[in-house]
Amino acid sequence: MKIRPGLFATAAGLLTAAIAPAQTLQTGVTYVCSGERIVIDSCNVRDVSDTSTCMVGHPDKVRNGLMAYSTETRGALKKLLPTCKQPSADEVARVQAFQKKQEDLHAAAEKKANAENDAIEARAQAVITGKKPQSADEKAMNRCITAGRLPAVCMGNALSKPFDAIVGSILPSVGGPLPPGPHMGGNFEGPGSWRVEFDDRFAMMKCAGMDLDQHSYALSLNNNRATITIDSTPKPVVLTLRPDGGLAGPGPITVNGIIYKGTRDEVNTVERTTTHVHEFERVTRACVAPVLSSNGAAPSAVNVASGVLTGLFSDGDKGPPTPPGLRMHGTYGGQGGISLEFFPETVIIGCGDAARAYPYEVQASGTQTILKIADPARPVVFTLKNGELDADPGPYEVHGRVITGQDNNDNFTFAPFNKTCNLGVLKAGATAAAPPAMTSTAPGIAPNSTGLPQASPGNPTGNALLTIISGFPNQPGVPNVLAVHPYILLRDDFATAIAKAGFPVPPGSTAFKVMGANCGPGRTPDCQRLLAGINADTASTIRSDVTGKAIFPGVPPGTYYLMISALYNQKTIFWGFKVELKAGPNILTLDARSAVPVN
Repeated sequence: MKIRPGLFATAAGLLTAAIAPAQTLQTGVTYVCSGERIVIDSCNVRDVSDTSTCMVGHPDKVRNGLMAYSTETRGALKKLLPTCKQPSADEVARVQAFQKKQEDLHAAAEKKANAENDAIEARAQAVITGKKPQSADEKAMNRCITAGRLPAVCMGNALSKPFDAIVGSILPSVGGPLPPGPHMGGNFEGPGSWRVEFDDRFAMMKCAGMDLDQHSYALSLNNNRATITIDSTPKPVVLTLRPDGGLAGPGPITVNGIIYKGTRDEVNTVERTTTHVHEFERVTRACVAPVLSSNGAAPSAVNVASGVLTGLFSDGDKGPPTPPGLRMHGTYGGQGGISLEFFPETVIIGCGDAARAYPYEVQASGTQTILKIADPARPVVFTLKNGELDADPGPYEVHGRVITGQDNNDNFTFAPFNKTCNLGVLKAGATAAAPPAMTSTAPGIAPNSTGLPQASPGNPTGNALLTIISGFPNQPGVPNVLAVHPYILLRDDFATAIAKAGFPVPPGSTAFKVMGANCGPGRTPDCQRLLAGINADTASTIRSDVTGKAIFPGVPPGTYYLMISALYNQKTIFWGFKVELKAGPNILTLDARSAVPVN
């Protein structure tokens, strides 16, 4: 399992270093076009055709204290720049020398990060191969890999836990532990521009030309069918899971939703700032009867995010896809020794330290809900009733494995390790192999040594309101980069917050590396303390809507720091800069220029 270089390294300050040799437009210098200064910040380094795009800065236009940016094609710039006042030869030479220096610094930083990550990988592999005692999370990693799940998927799951824990302890409805049992998964589309996307907690829905909007939903399994009730106005949308795996409901049906109207600039003549505002309109539409299928449905933002996370650790193999339809959450165990641990695409069935992952399906069959595990040697069938899983009692052999080493391609090698336990009744949450839940002692209320409360939607702590707007484009059928993201507002910057918790950032390192060392592969016992420190430093948190917009609950005026991450152009980017909030409304637009890449 080869960990990709730079996983925990933050390339802060190196935004200007990614200059491709094929670049034909000079970046970093000032042109004057029709009396306005413009600077080409960066261009698409993979596509150098005239239709590819560049990010252009406008020093004469300031927005929220930051320079305004626009996106232009290479072709348009090639036509425009010859008509402009050109930069001097001295300026071009200075910029090119600076860019060369930045490229050299980037190469040196990458070499150093590679060495550090080799050390991290060596420690992780020592844990996985059993060369030192393992914590609960390390055992879970070992179990995941030996059970047959893709190592890249196991690593991605492990690295997502620290951020899930932060969000979950602050905003339980968004990131808290999910109850065990069935839920819906997958994306479904149908005539009338119907589309419904299911993730762990929400359904994203649209029809009749509207844009995706977030809704809560409930799943009911009885009377030989699965019924999904999506919380919508003026009436809930009720869908039934068909035998062919599609969804259907009565109609026509009236649905309230949103339509993207475009953008406009809001100019503050007093502060001389310009804000780029995305406009949406609440509308009511008559939608045809929903008849939805998962066949050919485009991936959702959640699918894309999961694929990028897995891709950080693999060379293209992302493992089996998650089947659409009924899926399961949680872990189950019984007195006979059998345990089940559910993941989106597979379930790990275990007996002590022996474990194996198999595909599974959930069916509403007759008056019962049936779970089928596709063990080719012996298929297993459980009945779901009263929150328990019940199988016919009797011995069951788990065909597990142990890691024996690695081959010349860094792939793990295994030896058989089989054990036999007894099937029977399995209760939710009862499995010895599951790692402990990473939640605070009082969900939703952060332990805070400063004594300062967190602002929540129903309990603002001040009169400074911060509105976050996504500066990324909204395009029909394409999720916004910041859609449905948790936004965290810290009282201190990320590094200071973890230092206050007892985790100072060593010279030459970053807060991300410190967090990765404690909460990444081979999570240390100190991870929970580090997360509690971030939780304690949090002033407020909120989740964005489908456009990436969110309004934090009111906080006292003063200085705060953002903690927001997203996936953009197949990379994780992070916003962690300082914001000064005054009493009343404050507006901030996030885009790629104001973010830092996390390599």
